[in-house]
Amino acid sequence: MSLINVVGGSCVDLLMKNVNEEAFFSGSYKVESIRTSFGGDALNESSVLRHFNKDVRLISIVGDDAYGDLIIDYLKNNDIGFNENIRKKGVETYISMVFIAKDGQRRFVGNENGSLRVFDLADIAIDEDCQYVSFASLFMSKNLVNDKLCVLFKEIKDKGIILFVDSSNPKNSERIEDMSCLKYADYFLCNEIEAQKLCYSDDIRECEAKLYDAGIKNVIIKCGEKGCFYKGEYYPAGKVDCVDSTGAGDSFVAGFIQSISEGNSIIEAIRTANDYGSRACEYIGATEWLKHI
Repeated sequence: MSLINVVGGSCVDLLMKNVNEEAFFSGSYKVESIRTSFGGDALNESSVLRHFNKDVRLISIVGDDAYGDLIIDYLKNNDIGFNENIRKKGVETYISMVFIAKDGQRRFVGNENGSLRVFDLADIAIDEDCQYVSFASLFMSKNLVNDKLCVLFKEIKDKGIILFVDSSNPKNSERIEDMSCLKYADYFLCNEIEAQKLCYSDDIRECEAKLYDAGIKNVIIKCGEKGCFYKGEYYPAGKVDCVDSTGAGDSFVAGFIQSISEGNSIIEAIRTANDYGSRACEYIGATEWLKHI
């Protein structure tokens, strides 16, 4: 059994550096570099946690294809535990094309029916003896709607497990009122844009208030180069030269979980999270930074 279960997506990233999107789609176009890497919110979090010697198990699915083989080999080579039913027949492994702009910001294109998007409740079995669960992306799968997440999250909490929920952009214009599952979250982490969309407000303080009103115990809003926002205060991140922000939020979440699992306070966990998120921006690829520490 693993101390931490991380539930969510695994994929292969195709990273293209220095992309002018308008020019890119107008015809033949050369980019600064193209490389492949492993990605997906849950895989990224698991990679960071395992690098820092946490006992972690990834709960995910991949397709019965060559890309799925690559991901499973990566997990084995990096000593990351994973679920027995990770391979799903009749499904394509999710591929994410990542267009990285000069300032390090990025946009994604992925296969709509890839493994990340069809993850379902039947694919998830939480370890009985784990102490922490990270649900790595709230709106990742079109199958995991609020009612199903209520079942999963209640089961997790009934076992006395600490639950972290990380967000992504709402896919179907969901609002905070639609997400009653979040009342089970001990920690809800989202970025500023995700909070704005979920709470239909541009005011970060109003967003935070609405998230707490939904019954969440602790709300941490990731704010990019500004660091993060917690309980009405900004906690700044270190200044770095941002090369690629892919996976920075996942490294932030992993750092936060790592610190909490070691008995540290939320403020101490925020410091670790900010550090990991900043480091991730210094290299191309979601977890490339781990090779440089």
